[in-house]
Amino acid sequence: MDVSRKANREDNEVTLQYKSLPEALAVEDLNEGNLKELLESVSRLEQTPSGAAELQRRINLFSECKRSEGETAGEFYTRLRHWLDRDIPPTKSPLHAPRQNGD
Repeated sequence: MDVSRKANREDNEVTLQYKSLPEALAVEDLNEGNLKELLESVSRLEQTPSGAAELQRRINLFSECKRSEGETAGEFYTRLRHWLDRDIPPTKSPLHAPRQNGD
């Protein structure tokens, strides 16, 4: 195996992953916009009775999802999106359905 080819390939991958400052700022602006929209939809959800109940269940099950200090908009958006998309386990239901009396 030619080690220099592997090293060159790895260096090329690092170079391709590098973003210039304007590109990075554009991505961060896009993340800020996405986060703003998501937070607005969550606030609208809080104002409906069923939405408030669902958010409260999520808080009880998964704990509250707040932005940490130093967390970028993209990181928080991803974490909040995951928090909202997680499946809520079904509530316990009775083992047997209630019996119907033929009265």
